[in-house]
Amino acid sequence: MYLPVLISVFAFSMIPGAFADFEEDMLNEHNRLRRLHGSPDLQLIPFIPQEIRNYARNVTVEDRELPYIQSYPLSTCKTLGDPLNCVQHWYDEIKYYDFNKPGFSDKTKYFTALVWKSSTSLAVLMDTNPDSNNKYVFATYYPLGNIDGQFEENVPKPNGSFPSGNLFQINIVIVLLYSWFISKTLA
Repeated sequence: MYLPVLISVFAFSMIPGAFADFEEDMLNEHNRLRRLHGSPDLQLIPFIPQEIRNYARNVTVEDRELPYIQSYPLSTCKTLGDPLNCVQHWYDEIKYYDFNKPGFSDKTKYFTALVWKSSTSLAVLMDTNPDSNNKYVFATYYPLGNIDGQFEENVPKPNGSFPSGNLFQINIVIVLLYSWFISKTLA
């Protein structure tokens, strides 16, 4: 009776991504949204430069978002909720982007950086202000995006394929199916 449950728990823990950490979750969400535009998947940068860490720490301590600087692009988000929602928040700027007049805009800077086709790597980090409990999420892309004159080829229109579900939901379904199969086999 307990064997199927134990096997299910073990199987669930062995599925890659079931208990992914913050960086992996952020990477997966970025790549899910980039695929909507035909942009290639990003890879995580294992080392975040100290300059970015210092900047992130200062923003968190000051408890305020600082302006985006096109020559030093760092996507920032302040939230009390799930930090993963920041990626969707950045992507939602798509509603302001005019694909017929591609270019930089303060209203779409995070969206265009997120889907920038020639970016191949992502560095993310999160910090929490101990007084306000605000979480600050930071993302930067390499090679850097939002380069004047390169928007048309690097910010493609959505391609119409909108995958649903996330990795965690898919893993749950796999584990439940596996558990059901084991319980039927052992019954």
